[in-house]
Amino acid sequence: MHADVNGALAQINKSWRAFTHKGSPMTKEEVRKVLQYAKDQGYKSTAELSEYEVDRIIRP
Repeated sequence: MHADVNGALAQINKSWRAFTHKGSPMTKEEVRKVLQYAKDQGYKSTAELSEYEVDRIIRP
């Protein structure tokens, strides 16, 4: 599933539960960090994020 970055951030209290990474659920804080990173990069959709980027954000 790919989400609109700005829409997911605006609805973070509901949207975070739908996010997974490598088959595991993500925490609300992990989702917030990933979405904020995507927004800062100018990404419109979570489809633009690579697994490497997500790994780097949530497991520094």
